[in-house]
Amino acid sequence: MSQDFGILEAAVRGQRCSAVPLYEHGIDLPVIEAIMGYDFSEVDPSTEAGFKQMWKGIIRFYDEMGYVYVPVELGVRFVAAYRNTAGGRGWVDEHSGPVKSWSDLENPDYWPDVEHAFAYDTFAEIAGLLPSHMKIIGGASGGPFEHASFLMGLENLCITVLEDEAFAERLFRQIGETIAGIAAKVAGFEKVGVYRFGDDLGYKTGTMFSPTLLRRYVFPWQKRVVEEVHRHGKAFLLHSCGNLEAIMEDLIEDVGIDAKHSFEDIIMPVTEAKKRWGSRIAIMGGIDVDFLCQSSPSEIKEHTKRTLEVCAQDGGYAAGSGNTIAGYVPVQSYLAMVEAVNEFNGA
Repeated sequence: MSQDFGILEAAVRGQRCSAVPLYEHGIDLPVIEAIMGYDFSEVDPSTEAGFKQMWKGIIRFYDEMGYVYVPVELGVRFVAAYRNTAGGRGWVDEHSGPVKSWSDLENPDYWPDVEHAFAYDTFAEIAGLLPSHMKIIGGASGGPFEHASFLMGLENLCITVLEDEAFAERLFRQIGETIAGIAAKVAGFEKVGVYRFGDDLGYKTGTMFSPTLLRRYVFPWQKRVVEEVHRHGKAFLLHSCGNLEAIMEDLIEDVGIDAKHSFEDIIMPVTEAKKRWGSRIAIMGGIDVDFLCQSSPSEIKEHTKRTLEVCAQDGGYAAGSGNTIAGYVPVQSYLAMVEAVNEFNGA
């Protein structure tokens, strides 16, 4: 390999790189299967052999595609809030969740201690499969807002923060202490290059909580996680969807994030985000997923190169989609974007 993790770490820390590294929040298995010729339906990851086979295949894909990391986020073992569709995608009930009462907050089965709230051994096993030039970007999935909205349902959570402040404070404290405790342990893994979680805070025109409520309930716990990560000398990358313009100063100056991912053209093109905040944090990805789905490969290549000309000139940027290469993104569209990055780098 001509590159190792150092090139992406430099980008995340806002530095100019010899080439623009690739970054994706994730790439769905059907896309990986189509490119690599895999059939994961023949693999049973519940067995030790199947687990290693699947992860070795995923790592090989990222390596051969030119990524210097593998995204790995494992869930926190709070009470289950997800439901699964027939197609395998998880979803949560926006109206209600498993946490409804004080007795739920005090149920030890719902709130494992930090030592038992995360699959540390599984995470370490995946890390052990990586070649020397690659690292993990990830950690424990979900930030304080996402966990709270999943566990209560967004509707109930919004009512609760207005009608029962003591309950809301306790809920966020239990979530926050757990995810901060996990981060304190996982960020110390040698193979974790950058710690990351997703905490979607907004929609197209604003944030789902008011900035005032986010400052009270969410940002203090995000900050605790970032502080634990920084104690290990690692950078923190926040993946958060929606229009966050009203709270970007909070995220940069108070929470202390090092990098931001998830951009959507209808909200703010990544080129504009780079101009506004790129001198203070790293900007990751940004090729709009809807554009990838609806445009021709030639249009995608041209647009990607135009984006790189703006975003890559001062460093602190890694190229990729604005969110995730989901299973519905045409494979040729994804490959066109990657090819454009390679051509921009002179490969």
